[in-house]
Amino acid sequence: MIIATWNIRGFNKPIKHSEVNLFLKENKVDVLGLLETRVKNNKAKAILRTRFKRYNVFCNYNKYYNGRIWVFWNPVTTKVDILQETAQVVHCKVKHLLTGKEFFLSVLYSSNNAMKRQELWDFLLLFSSQVEQWTTMGDFNVVRHVHEKISATPHVLAELMDFNSCLLRCGLDDMSGTGNDCTWFNKQDASARVYSKLDRILVNDRWLQAYSQTTAHFLDPGMSDHCPAMLTFHDNDMPRKQFKFLNCWDEHPQFHQIVAEAWNGTHVGNSMFRLMSKLREVKKALRCLHSEHYANIGDKIKDKKKELSQCFSNLRQDPKNMQFINKEKEVSKELWNLKDIELQMLS
Repeated sequence: MIIATWNIRGFNKPIKHSEVNLFLKENKVDVLGLLETRVKNNKAKAILRTRFKRYNVFCNYNKYYNGRIWVFWNPVTTKVDILQETAQVVHCKVKHLLTGKEFFLSVLYSSNNAMKRQELWDFLLLFSSQVEQWTTMGDFNVVRHVHEKISATPHVLAELMDFNSCLLRCGLDDMSGTGNDCTWFNKQDASARVYSKLDRILVNDRWLQAYSQTTAHFLDPGMSDHCPAMLTFHDNDMPRKQFKFLNCWDEHPQFHQIVAEAWNGTHVGNSMFRLMSKLREVKKALRCLHSEHYANIGDKIKDKKKELSQCFSNLRQDPKNMQFINKEKEVSKELWNLKDIELQMLS
């Protein structure tokens, strides 16, 4: 299953109709949020009737005169129920008919105006209390971090802080992705060119637990100045394990250094956001430590048992050999430690 959003920056020209149709077909997109269409309602009906017959489409003309957000879905593969709409977001409940996967989707096109964006942040917070597995995708028109904008224009830190505060309260975070880091550029000459990460795919913790194998990818912009954002479900989705601290990590010689480096990173935002960001970075660092030194514990135990068996075989041949005796003690201790780690992981 594939969900996508794309700020097409005007959808009146037939060449863009063909481009979006091709995008839908080539990527086998089940649900697409098309943003900033700038199409009047009467013309939209003609476009949809002639160019997109295979898709069901919802447009938010009731909330904005030129339909800022269109939601396409393939009725053969997907059922979409529209729950709420504003000028800046359309909330849906989505069910994939082929796999039975169900989740909440918010397709978002945020205002350029910071005051109006605050209305959107409040609306997202209200919706967050009503959902379980939830992804929010689209053009947020603001970056989260200073390094996400390449421009001579100074950042408005208050806007970044408001955005990050909203995501923290909603329990949303970026899904790690591939492709383009900066998803919008202004197509100006070098001296005036600006790059920004305006388009995002955000998910909550319940999403990660239910759909741990979903991936995000940001394609090249094509005929727009924004990159399409694509969220892909994979067939081998398994519930994601909750984070659990293992005492064995503390015994690793680099543990304190790893934690200190992760904790001391720079984060912009209010005190609570900075705290949560630091904890998140520490968690990522500890997962990397675990992956490098403690993963595949079962295989390591099997190998250690074989090594211990060889020690006993040597001792049967020469019971008083101190080299064999010391080796047996060393391997027995290592096996004991591995079994202790395994017990911590299973408990």
